[in-house]
Amino acid sequence: MLLLAACDKERCEPAVQASASQDQLADVRKAAENSVRASVSNPDAVQFRGAQVWPQAIKNQFAVCGQTNVYGPSSNTFVLFVAVVTRDEFGQDPARKFTAEARVGSTVTEATKVYIDTVARCFAGGGPQNQRRETVTAVPPLPDDVKSVLTPTPPPAAAAPPTTPQPPNAVVAQPVSAASPASGTVVMRQAGNIRTSPQGSTIRVEPAGKELHVFGEAPGGWLQIGESEPDGWVHSSLVQRR
Repeated sequence: MLLLAACDKERCEPAVQASASQDQLADVRKAAENSVRASVSNPDAVQFRGAQVWPQAIKNQFAVCGQTNVYGPSSNTFVLFVAVVTRDEFGQDPARKFTAEARVGSTVTEATKVYIDTVARCFAGGGPQNQRRETVTAVPPLPDDVKSVLTPTPPPAAAAPPTTPQPPNAVVAQPVSAASPASGTVVMRQAGNIRTSPQGSTIRVEPAGKELHVFGEAPGGWLQIGESEPDGWVHSSLVQRR
């Protein structure tokens, strides 16, 4: 009785949420998988692996996170998916006990959204917090922006000293390119940004499993990639070299 009196309703709810029965978690996962199947043209061919159920901060809400193959039996490509499942604890109809909304990273645009959902929801107590706590959920960085977020911003560069006039016949040293030639192929581990240069602006997002040729390397783990010719840069943490 003393323990029950020591916690208010808001603090105790996450503990109740975390103690969901195995049968209930199985029903949550089934609702999530059915939602994924409903979004494709050939639902019977959809495959899943590594799916886990995570109770969210909001009561009776769960996130189901894993990988799925929605491309048919002739494909071996699995992509990330996140499904948000809400349980109606007062519902009488078993068929409507759970409502699910799934997002599958089967396109470049959806892959970026699924990554953000994965970071925000795929852990116990994830997702939007109770509004009474007046907290704001931070938007996570995209995969290859993590390094720039963790790296402190360098101080402003000091003003360059005045240049000394050079004699007419003096040889002026030319800057040397930081990139060096390279070869081979890489496969995207996950959906990631392709940039105009190392740490440059994003020009597109390649999906997980995409194979690309390597044309050059630069310090800091950057690779110059493309299909038939170099057309962008990607960080080596997002790819697997072959």
